[in-house]
Parts: sequence; structure tokens; C-alpha cells
Amino acid sequence: MRYRSFLFLLAVLSLPVSLQSKDYYVSPKGSDSAPGTAQKPWKTIGKAVSVIRQEQEDVRLIVGDGEYPVTSAIILSGNRSKKVSVEAAPGASPVLYGDRELSGFSRTTDRSVLSRLAPGMRGKVVECNLKSLGISDYGEACRKENLADLYYDGVRQKLARYPDEGFTRSGKVLGPTPKDDESCVEGIFSFRSDRLGRWAEEDEPWIHGYYRWDWSEDYHHITGIDPGSGAITLEAPWHRYGYKSGFKFAGVNLLCELDSPGEYYVDRKKGKLYWYPPLDHFRRGKVEYSVYSGDFMLEISDCEDVVLKGIAFEGGRRNAISVKGCRNVSIEGVRVSRFGGDAIHINESRDIQVAGCLLERLGHRGIRAYGGNRKTLEEAGYVFCNNLVRDFSQFRHTYEPGVSFHGCGLVISHCEFYGCTSSALNLGGNEILIEYNHFHDLVTESDDQGALDMYFNYSYRGVVIRYNLWEDITGGSLHGSAGVRLDDMISGNLVYGNVFRNVGGVHFGGVQIHGGKDNIVENNVFYDCNYAVSFSPWGQNKWDTYLEDEETRKKLYEEVDITGPLYRERYPELEGDIHSGVDHNIVRNNLAIGCREMFFRENGQNLVLNNSGVEMGEGSVLSRPLEYYLNPEVLAGYGLQPIPFDKIGRF
Repeated sequence: MRYRSFLFLLAVLSLPVSLQSKDYYVSPKGSDSAPGTAQKPWKTIGKAVSVIRQEQEDVRLIVGDGEYPVTSAIILSGNRSKKVSVEAAPGASPVLYGDRELSGFSRTTDRSVLSRLAPGMRGKVVECNLKSLGISDYGEACRKENLADLYYDGVRQKLARYPDEGFTRSGKVLGPTPKDDESCVEGIFSFRSDRLGRWAEEDEPWIHGYYRWDWSEDYHHITGIDPGSGAITLEAPWHRYGYKSGFKFAGVNLLCELDSPGEYYVDRKKGKLYWYPPLDHFRRGKVEYSVYSGDFMLEISDCEDVVLKGIAFEGGRRNAISVKGCRNVSIEGVRVSRFGGDAIHINESRDIQVAGCLLERLGHRGIRAYGGNRKTLEEAGYVFCNNLVRDFSQFRHTYEPGVSFHGCGLVISHCEFYGCTSSALNLGGNEILIEYNHFHDLVTESDDQGALDMYFNYSYRGVVIRYNLWEDITGGSLHGSAGVRLDDMISGNLVYGNVFRNVGGVHFGGVQIHGGKDNIVENNVFYDCNYAVSFSPWGQNKWDTYLEDEETRKKLYEEVDITGPLYRERYPELEGDIHSGVDHNIVRNNLAIGCREMFFRENGQNLVLNNSGVEMGEGSVLSRPLEYYLNPEVLAGYGLQPIPFDKIGRF
């Protein structure tokens, strides 16, 4: 595999855009009629960018300390003849923001509102007139396209809901069209509760739930409630997996359920926001409502040699930064916080670096990236290094990871991911290196997921997952959660030198292989895990059936060509008959310490060599057991090579 060394990557990231450039300045105290000098800066970044587009020489825009409201997208495009740097002034922390600080709160006295609230809420709920503050677009409660959020002291508040935490259960599904033996197509179900009479009076009731499987959830608008029969009807289009009796759901955006601190509701007809504030309200913290509804705050397109450094982006309803059709763009030390959508999109670009960034409190994904050419194995050269990605997937709870990538050529190193109901990484492609990262407190709600998840494409190859720490990943309901999950035919990839601590739920281990073959799990340490490695073997018939499936054949012979010389040279295991060796993986030289069992569903078809299982230990070993077993001399005694544990994580 062709991977650039990490030291080289650090050198690239530390290079200045230009040794000589023309400097411009912007400050909240400036004026857009000024010349943009240090003494007379511009006021807005939009003005600065419009001048930069006209410059012929290399340019550096120095952004002064303070806050910059964003009302329309900042667009940097077509700069291929010069180098451009947009960077914070030394010691400055400039913030581009798209939210509004709310003021003028008062206790709710409107009898029509109080009559709809639960008993005991009088005097606890406050209101804010958004219209009087100049806010006319109130956004959507539960639609991704214009997702408005309320934040207090930087923390996302909850739409008024029932139950206050977690989910309740539906009754019998009532749709007339069966989808399988247990579910139906239509979103119609019974829910016997005295709450339904109150829900029926709501202006815009929604539900959020897991309707068939606990690995796929969604929001649905309620179009009909019959309190007499206990029937609830949802707006089409309905969930693609259908609805099963007893599914998990919560009612959301319900004024009548505003009964817990941190809950709120927006009456879009009146232009008013109702909120049950935390107990420390009015003593600390801002109350902010996201207003900016553009697709992105910053769009960088058709550019070369761009650096974005030290800028913060806050408070948008959709996404923060887009990089499209670019080459050699570096995003360094950037903070993205409180967006309803994603932090960063990268598309159709080459040699993009995201380093030293904080991406947090996101409704959906951290980074969504597409690049490289899987058919020719031309690498995108995307490098994500030393980033902290936390508290993401706060609106949608599944398949909105910290990083999703489809393509060829990605390195993720020395990053930290935590605080998500589902996966941190969703990878689809080739020539991917995941190393020295720390993954923890993930897959806390969904099922049948891994902190790193890959699925359903036999041509995804050249993925190396090495020297990472995975810990406290134990969720799941029916199937479970894993650290590394190679799902549905994922084959021919390497999991080497990782440390798994307290990982695996239900039927899953630290590593979970579902139907794949030719994967190598080697030299890993599993500490206090459910299982070290778990399997879900497919068997020959299922394997052969899927290989002949039209969708699978398109993936293997049209999107790429696994029979061509390029793929067979790069991935020699493709030389043989792909119908043979079903469920055959290599699991060798691993150490399991205090695990429930070494394997689950290992059916004897895998090559299993020199895997040791030991108890936690006693005496001095018990006081610091993981540290003891990671000692290179101790590892050597079990046939393992050293694991550079001290290099894992951010630096």
C-alpha cells in the first residue's frame, strides 16, 4: 500500500501559503469603504473576498478578533493562479456566526398556552417574541433542509417531547399492506394513551423513532390522530423498512409536552418561542436561536492553494464549509459548532487537509467527503489529522458519522471521536488508512453498528485500521455494537495493533465480521470486552446469491473492475475464484484479557492462530492490568509485536 509518512504530512500542513503575499485586513470595527489595511480594515469578510477575487498576486486576509454575522454565503471561487490564506490575526479568535441571541424573555401568561401545558407548568415556562426581534423565518422543527435549533450556554435544547428521555412503544401497526411477516408498509399504528387527546390539538406534531430495525430511524410528521381508537397516521413517504408492532418512538414538537427543563417549542403562527429554562437561567449563558439558513457559510470552489486557519463558525441551520473542485486546500485550527447539518463537505478535490480542528454539537455529520477515483485507484489525498469530533448526529441518530468517506485515498490520524448515538466513521472505498485515533462513547443508542462501519461492497480494499484505541462502546439491542464492523461482504482489509477496552455489545465483539472473507485481524489487544472477534458467517449459498445479484455485479464490474489487471495487481487475493474461501478470514497473534470469550460464532472456516486468552491478573498486575499487558516484553511473550500505545490520540 502506498501511504505517505506521517512526518511528511506534518511538514505539508506547516508550510506557509506563500513567502510573499499581499496582506489585507478585516475587523468588526472596520468599514467596507476603507482600503483594507491594518490601520483601516474592512468590516466584512464578504467585502474582502470580493477584492481577493480580483487580485493577481498571492493574498493573505488577516481576520481580526470579534464576531462577524453571516447573512449570505461567503464564496471564494476560481482562484487557481494565486495562493490565498484566510487566517485569524495573531492571538485573535474571530467567529462567523449565523444565530441570534434572544432577549426579552418573560413568564408565559397566555391562557390559551397555559391551558395546553401540563399541570404545574404555570410560572415555569417563559416566552420570547421572535417576530419582535426581527426573526421572520422560524425554520423547521424536524426537517433537515432548514433545521432551526435553540441553544443555551452552547448546549442544544430539546424540542418538547414525550417521553422526556428515550422512547416509548407503539401498539399494533395498522397499515393494510404487509411488508413481511411482522411489519406493514403504511405508517399507521395504535397508541393507547390519554395523551392523544392533547396531541390531537397540536399544530405540527411529529414522531421520531426506530420503526422496524434499531439501526434505522427517522422523523415523521403526524397527519392524523384519533383519540377514540388510539390510531396515529403518519405523512408519506413512509419509512423504507416499514413499521413493526411495538416499535420505539417519541412524540416531538408538542407544546402540551413542554414539561422538562431544557425543552422548548416554537409557535410559527404567532412567531413566539416557549421554553422551560434550566434552573440556572438568567444567571449565566446566552440563549441563541439559529437563523442562517444557507446551504453553507463558506464555499471554496475551483481553487488551488488555499489556507483557512483559526476561524470559528457557529450557529447555522444547515452546513458550515464546502470545498469543491479544489486542490491543495488546508483547513487548520478551525472550530465548527452548533450546526443543524454537517461541519465540512469535501467533493471532487485533491490534496485536502483538515488539521487541528474542533467539530462539535452537530445535527448531522462532522465531515462528508468524496474524492479520488476507485476505478483507476487514483487517490484523493485527503488527510484528516489531530481533530476532535464530538457530540455529532444530535438530530438524526443513525448514519450521520463523524467522518463519512466514499472514494479512494484517505488518511485519518491522531483524531478523537466521541459522543454519538451511532458510528464515528462510515467508510466506502479503497486505500484508506485509519491510525493513532481514539474512539470512545459511541453507538450509545442504535443497534447493529460499529464505531467504524463499512458495508456491502466486496471491492472496498486496501483499508488499514491500525494502532487505534477503542473504548466504552457497548450499546445495541438485538445484534449489538462493535469497535470495527466489517459488514455484508467487506473483505480483504487489515485490522492490526489496535487496543479495544470495554467494547462489544450483545452478540458483537471488538471486531465484528459479517459475511466477509480475506480480512486479517492481527496483533490486537482486547481488554475487558464482550468478545474479541465475533462473526456472522454467510455460508456458500448466500455468498453465491449475492455475487450474482444485479446490484452487486454493478459494484464489482461497472463501478470498478475487480477482474482487471489494476485491481488484481494491487489486491492479489482477487486472482482466485471469488466464489471460494467463503467466511475465511485470518485471526492471529491477538491477546484477549478478561474478555467474556475469545470468539463468537467462529465456525471453523477461519484461519485462527496463536490467539491467547488470559484473566485480568493478580497483585501488581491487577492494579494496572492494561498497562502491564501493553509492555512490549509482555506482548512478546504472547507472540505480539509492540503497539505504540503512547502515540495514540491527539497531540
